[in-house]
Amino acid sequence: MKVKRCFLEWSLASRRLVVALAFVLGGGIAFAANLVPLKGIVKDATGEPLAGVTVRIKDGKLGTVTDGNGHFVLEVEKGKKLLLSYIGFTDREVVVTDDKPLQIVLQEDAQQLQEVVVVGYGTAKKVNLVGAVDQIDSKQIAERSNSNISRSLQGMVPGLNITFSDGKPSRTPSINLRGTGSIGAGGSALVLINGVEGDLNSVNPADVESVSVLKDASSAAIYGARGAFGVILVTTRNASAGKTKVNYNGSFSMHQRTVKTEDGIVSNGLQWTNGWYTAYLEGQEAPPGGINNVFKYSTDWYNELVRHDADPSLDKVRVNDKGEYEYFGNTNWLDIIYKDHNYSTEHNVSISGGNERARYYVSGRYYNQDGIYSAGDEKYTQYNIRSKGEIQINNSLLLENNTDVMIFRSHQPMVMYDRQNIARQLQHQGYPMTMEKNPDGTWTEAAVYVGWAGFVEGTSWQKDNKLDVRNTMTLTYTPIKEQLIFKGDFTYYSSKSTRLRAENQYNYYTGPEIMGTRNTFSSLENMDYNKEYISSNVTGNYIPKFSNSSHYLNVLLGWNLEHQDYKTIQTYRRGLISATKPSFALMDGDYYTTGQGGNEWAYVGFLYRVNYNYKSRYLAEVSGRYDASSKFPDNQQWGFFPSGSLGWRISEEPFMESTRNWLDNLKIRASIGSLGNGNVSPYLYLSTVPIKKTSVILGDALQTYATAPNIVPNSLTWEKSKTYDIGLDIDMFSNRLSMVFDYYQRYTTDMYTVGPTLPAVLGAATPKGNNAEMKTKGWELSVMWRDNFTLADKPFNYSVKAMMWDSRTWVTKFNNPTKLLSTYYEGQEIGTVWGYHIEGLFKDQAEIDAHADQSKLKVSATNILKPGDLKFADLDKSGTVDNGQNTLDDHGDLKVIGNTTPRYQFGLHLSANWNGIGISAFFQGVAKRNWYPHRESAFFWGQYDRPYSYMLKEHIGDNVWTEENQNTDAYWPRYRGYLANGSTKALGIQANDRYLQNVAYVRLKNLQIDYTFKKKFCEKLHLQDLKIYLAGENLLTWTPLTKHTKMYDPEGISAGDADFRSTANTDGDGYGYPILSSYTIGINVTF
Repeated sequence: MKVKRCFLEWSLASRRLVVALAFVLGGGIAFAANLVPLKGIVKDATGEPLAGVTVRIKDGKLGTVTDGNGHFVLEVEKGKKLLLSYIGFTDREVVVTDDKPLQIVLQEDAQQLQEVVVVGYGTAKKVNLVGAVDQIDSKQIAERSNSNISRSLQGMVPGLNITFSDGKPSRTPSINLRGTGSIGAGGSALVLINGVEGDLNSVNPADVESVSVLKDASSAAIYGARGAFGVILVTTRNASAGKTKVNYNGSFSMHQRTVKTEDGIVSNGLQWTNGWYTAYLEGQEAPPGGINNVFKYSTDWYNELVRHDADPSLDKVRVNDKGEYEYFGNTNWLDIIYKDHNYSTEHNVSISGGNERARYYVSGRYYNQDGIYSAGDEKYTQYNIRSKGEIQINNSLLLENNTDVMIFRSHQPMVMYDRQNIARQLQHQGYPMTMEKNPDGTWTEAAVYVGWAGFVEGTSWQKDNKLDVRNTMTLTYTPIKEQLIFKGDFTYYSSKSTRLRAENQYNYYTGPEIMGTRNTFSSLENMDYNKEYISSNVTGNYIPKFSNSSHYLNVLLGWNLEHQDYKTIQTYRRGLISATKPSFALMDGDYYTTGQGGNEWAYVGFLYRVNYNYKSRYLAEVSGRYDASSKFPDNQQWGFFPSGSLGWRISEEPFMESTRNWLDNLKIRASIGSLGNGNVSPYLYLSTVPIKKTSVILGDALQTYATAPNIVPNSLTWEKSKTYDIGLDIDMFSNRLSMVFDYYQRYTTDMYTVGPTLPAVLGAATPKGNNAEMKTKGWELSVMWRDNFTLADKPFNYSVKAMMWDSRTWVTKFNNPTKLLSTYYEGQEIGTVWGYHIEGLFKDQAEIDAHADQSKLKVSATNILKPGDLKFADLDKSGTVDNGQNTLDDHGDLKVIGNTTPRYQFGLHLSANWNGIGISAFFQGVAKRNWYPHRESAFFWGQYDRPYSYMLKEHIGDNVWTEENQNTDAYWPRYRGYLANGSTKALGIQANDRYLQNVAYVRLKNLQIDYTFKKKFCEKLHLQDLKIYLAGENLLTWTPLTKHTKMYDPEGISAGDADFRSTANTDGDGYGYPILSSYTIGINVTF
């Protein structure tokens, strides 16, 4: 009791102050003649006094809080009711009949410990879990203004790592549990929606009842080869008996980009030109003949640009004596293409009801979000329909059916050739001097070249359509109630996707009478992706009733079958007759290609799980799968993957009796398990002969030909993952304080990677096989505090939940005898960044002459170092700055400078509710992560990349070394173009520690304020419930990245746009869809 009293003492004084303040604010001084000075003591069921219990008069304004010994004193009228509330205990009402001291007993609310958690093929009480399982309910992800639940889950579960390459509404995330799972076949978590593999983006967030995450091998072993790196179980709302309920949840959201790149670039034509000229001259050390490959440059034009800059009233376009347009603009192309805001709407309707014999739940969702571009009719639309029904055929037979339909449609404007990103096109051709249109309204060459003309005319685009239909029928037979249960289900899932791309030609004018055309052709491409998937599960549960209730046993046996058939068809042809009516029936081009592909695979598995506990004190579980996969040769198809776990609830031991007044649960658990990973391509063990078609006409047609067959690996079987986990669960102070900690190690063996190098004369690539191994170590911690007190005679409930987790992964075996740094090598930590150390900037020629030879890191065409150039460290004192043999044993002057893997990820959830008013905030972030910008990333490198790239505002002023500003403490060196562009250039050849960026961040991911109307008010409107809410997403971000660049969101640093092009060193980091913040207003009403 002393421990509990000490822990709570700090809060009692503040509570009494709040209660006293509420009494004063409640105004009124009660007349002593009407009041009884009532004393009392509040205890729990064991007789221990409870400190901090809120005691208030029901429907009144007076209240108090029990002291450290459970006592309270309150003046109250006879006949009034006292309402007592205490976190972790059920509320109780007591009628005051006289002034005799009261002894009140509160019963513990066992809901926290007896909470049911969804696990593989069933449910389990939280208190009896022996695996690493986390679950969040619908309240934590409901009413978020996200297009899918993936973004809402980010940061919510320790160990669940969800990352997005950009902010596009349709973007599929990268999901892993507990770090990198495999560098071979793949290490993503298995996502199951109502027990069937699915896509988180296809789920209606309003349908979600709970999300369980099975993190260790013990928890995931029941899914065998499909759950090697964890399982995410999404359970949707069930049909329920009772009066028919109709719920509507609608919202309207305004979105804006978290980073407005247009604010970070120089849009003055003269300033940009001066920067371009300097960068080109310093990089090529010869005067330029033109700006890139189109824009003409001359001294006369430049002098005219100077004149126009001095006199803004002059026309921005003129015609020279050759009849050509000359441009003198100050155009911010990024400002032209982007809107300041875009909008989305969402509407959800659900109907549920039924009786003991038949129950139903039907829901529908409409979501629509328009685009970020000011032209092109960009939009994303999704429809969801779900129907769940249950029929109790008789006392032992239950029939369930769940049908889910998802329709997704998107329309995206597209650059008309080579699927380029428009941000990259603007980097190459969108100079400030250029204009969008000529004086006569025709397109300029710049507007056509960058792809903007196609956006505006709306004839170059990509359309995606997807239809998912999933139906699961389940029959449950219970011959012995709560003891013997058989269940069988069958699922059919069909996914049909179509991607249609149109590219067109556009005319531009370089003079009033001079017309040109770009692209060289128009085209239409259609790609169909069709997937059919069936699965079936049959399980039997035996839960015997022992005469001694101290024993609990649950035996599960089952069988599982999965089959998938996937087919793709591609058709491409050039020569559209009509740009506005693209059709293969209206084409006249000779060039066309067709292609067809696909695969087929099947899994079959037998599973078991046995759970036993004694008095919920000693817990044990063993489980396993015997799986076979068609993806492997006949003699290597089967694998057995067992697991086991133990738990000990120390708090239930007799010797812990003295702690039960403050310790509710103390459990340690340990598990070990082995899982297989069969995510390889289905036909790798077969020698296949690809058939291809020439890209040019030979004779009178495109010719077909066969390529050399691939080599079959000697060994191809399951990747194996063995995980060790030890965990600690603590609940204290009537469940006010809860803590969960896990430490784990995972060993992945037989990873599917390249084997020993074959002789070059063989003429075939080295086949992959089971050749590599890896280990992962990590930990997870979550701490939660929840409590309540009375404020103005109303209960004030609040909670704080903090989570942090980390993992590191090393390669322990890989076929790289020389340990080249350019690929994986034994001992490498995943994400390691090797780079040079930069000592600073050269001060003068003498310092250059005295320094080591760094000619392998070129600075210009002539490669002559000058003051202001970067000074690379000669770490190995060899007299030459280089990377040696680029091996672990001989890496020259390279050293480990950082790591790209997110480390120390965390989440912080705060919530409070009082008198119908709710407020919650969720912070999410990464405490440690590095990023070195790739080549072509002009949002960072600016004109250090290509001299005609964006000129950045961060690259002007005292922070750049110039002949006029010889500041060797400047962050940026001598202004040289191509310095970060070429693979041999000083900033492009290899990372370095000077420009390695810290992309750690803390983000206010969600903030929500809501108000739930009183029942009496709702009844007047003939409603059951009514709530309105305001919410925001990605509202604030703190990151050290902004020290050197404000052009990036720390979550938007990936290369390119995966829908078009996304190759590092080619398509530019940060050129994808911007990360968006959102502001939402919504209403939730139940009829």
